[in-house]
Amino acid sequence: MENNALTFSNVSAGYKHRKVLDQVSFTIRAGEFVSLIGPNGCGKSTLLKTAAALLKPLSGVVELFGHDVHLLKPAHRASLLGVVPQKIDSPMAFTVSQIVMNGRISSMGRWGSMSSRDHDLVERSMIYTDVMGLRERFFTELSGGEQQRVALAMVLAQDPEMIMLDESISHLDINHRQEVLKILMNLNREKRMTILLVSHDLTLSASISDRFLLMNSGRLIKVGTPAEVLEPELLSSVYDCDLRVQQDPYSGYLHVSGAIDSLNRQKKLNRNVHVIAGGGSGIELYRRLLIEGYEVTTGVLNRLDSDAEAARALNIEVVLEQPFSPVGADAIAKALQMINSSDSVILSSVPFGSGNLVNLDLAREALKRGKTVLLADGIVDRDYTGGKAAIQIVSNLMRDGALCWHSISELMLQLQQHSHN
Repeated sequence: MENNALTFSNVSAGYKHRKVLDQVSFTIRAGEFVSLIGPNGCGKSTLLKTAAALLKPLSGVVELFGHDVHLLKPAHRASLLGVVPQKIDSPMAFTVSQIVMNGRISSMGRWGSMSSRDHDLVERSMIYTDVMGLRERFFTELSGGEQQRVALAMVLAQDPEMIMLDESISHLDINHRQEVLKILMNLNREKRMTILLVSHDLTLSASISDRFLLMNSGRLIKVGTPAEVLEPELLSSVYDCDLRVQQDPYSGYLHVSGAIDSLNRQKKLNRNVHVIAGGGSGIELYRRLLIEGYEVTTGVLNRLDSDAEAARALNIEVVLEQPFSPVGADAIAKALQMINSSDSVILSSVPFGSGNLVNLDLAREALKRGKTVLLADGIVDRDYTGGKAAIQIVSNLMRDGALCWHSISELMLQLQQHSHN
């Protein structure tokens, strides 16, 4: 058998006109237990679908045990790779035994019947996953954990060299999750079966995985052992929140946790932040700033803007202006009062047109008054003014000392640094 179980070589893939995977390259060796991690929407499920030949790459090559996965016949591919779905939908009243037998369909051929080996594999798979006692039960009558074990039994009945699981255990309670993981670990350690597991539980994955594949925004960010990948700064940047990594002194395993314990200390920071936003670009900023303990003001906003609705819902003081009207002197004066009372001014990733360009003038005034001004990057893609006036103002702001931020986690770090200066 080929030493490499799965190889992606410069693979880009996606759906219709939307590219999800962007030049992804990695190799999983035969017999490895690998966890695929990353935030929601980063491309993990798309990667698995591409590996299973459910999606054809836009470019690049996917190899399964040395074969181009799209050139393999279905029966051969099923003998090499089994995929455990997040959930099996069974609209008909199938028994557990019938569900598991589906794992042998590809090997039997269209008009084939089950051989003694097929029956042996089905029975062995049900015994191994502890569902033999459920074999006459209807699948729809089972609990979530029981259904997941049946799904795993069905894939094991394929007798594949490698198994991929797409968050198949993330919705199980802790008891069923431990049960399924124990089965996977036994398959990997005893039978040297290759496992690729999509996981959100970084701590648990660190204790069972040989290596991690860390994804973000369709790209592979880092590949390595748990110790190499689970770096606090890297994880905090990718997951866009403050994460900490500690080693358990008894087991030696790495433990990943959020900074929830610091919230009580941060309830009263006595730090005021004014946010210049619009078009929904401020909602996540408001939420994160309030969680971190900042006092927040915002504006000038259109009364019908989604950011204005969010500010009202969160009891954030906001400067409002009538829709389709130029920003008036009263609104500008009120916004300047808020800026005077703030320690920092944050410019979100708001698009600029002639109607809200005055908000950049407010940022410029804040800088003149000695405030820390933090600007979201990417103004080039958000300037809809005639003559690209927003780009020019932002360029001048950066020249005069304004700072640029790329992610909310980076922004929070910059705010912390300036609050101690």
